[in-house]
Amino acid sequence: MNKVSGKSAANKVGQSADILAVLRVKAPDDHVIEFCKVDTRFNDCAGWEVLKNGERVYFNTRMYERFSDVKSGVLAAITVCEMHPSAPDSAVLAAAKALLNVLDKYPSFAALAAHPDRIDPKH
Repeated sequence: MNKVSGKSAANKVGQSADILAVLRVKAPDDHVIEFCKVDTRFNDCAGWEVLKNGERVYFNTRMYERFSDVKSGVLAAITVCEMHPSAPDSAVLAAAKALLNVLDKYPSFAALAAHPDRIDPKH
């Protein structure tokens, strides 16, 4: 009798096609959005940041965040920046709006992984 194994020869312990070390997307106005340790199965990540011309202008400080939590946090930041505008907050507001623009178009991290403006992490 032949023994059937559920494991694929290509799978390695601790690696999965569902987990992306970095998910980088080009957004409007020269912004680049980076999500770290994205798990598309559970729709969460271990951090994110928005860069403008290579400089980090907006980021989170949480070590774990679901897709819906990212979106609600960005909406809150936009509200605060619009209610109390200041010169330093203008860069954060622009970055938050660029991030929200991307999040509004894609319902999950799995959908974002198929984004046409996704940047290969090797670049």
